[in-house]
Order: sequence, then structure tokens, then C-alpha cells
Amino acid sequence: MEKQKVLFVVSNNPFSKDRRTILNLASELLEAGAEVLVFLHGNGVWWLGLEDLKGLTDRGLRVYCGRSSAGKRHQTVPPWATELDLDGLVELIAGADKVLFFN
Repeated sequence: MEKQKVLFVVSNNPFSKDRRTILNLASELLEAGAEVLVFLHGNGVWWLGLEDLKGLTDRGLRVYCGRSSAGKRHQTVPPWATELDLDGLVELIAGADKVLFFN
């Protein structure tokens, strides 16, 4: 069976009610063998300053962030994340089997 590609699009800050859900679901999907990607935009780029997602990158999670969102919030993009513009987000959505939005 082919790996499922699951994309999380996160625009809420890491201190929202969805934090635990996002982390637990991403972890369980990775454990089940899915390819998991996270795209951070808007206030979601505040996740870049925490270690939560970085720890999951060691297990295969790929993290992307909106270039303009990071710039507007003066967030430094760490080496474990990749900056994309909105065209890149469209490509991620088109290539995913499932897309989950957290706003």
C-alpha cells in the first residue's frame, strides 16, 4: 500500500486549543507510516520558535512556512523548516491525499 500524504495547514498560534491535537495526530500518523507535512502561516509561524515540531522532524515530519507570514512577524526560519510562498502551498495541497486545516 502506498504511503498516505497528509498535510496540516496551521494558522493558529502554538498556544491555542489545537496544540495537543496537532502534535498527537502528527505523531500517530508518522508512527503509522504516513508522510506528514505541516504548513505554517499567519500566526502559525510562531510554532517556529518552539521545539515541538522540530522534535517530530527527526521522525520524518516536514515543516514549511509562509514566507510573508514569517517576514511580517519577524520570525527566523530555522534550518528544519522551509519557506514557501502561497504558490508552494497550492502545490502541497494538490499533492496531498488529505489536508487538515487548523485555524
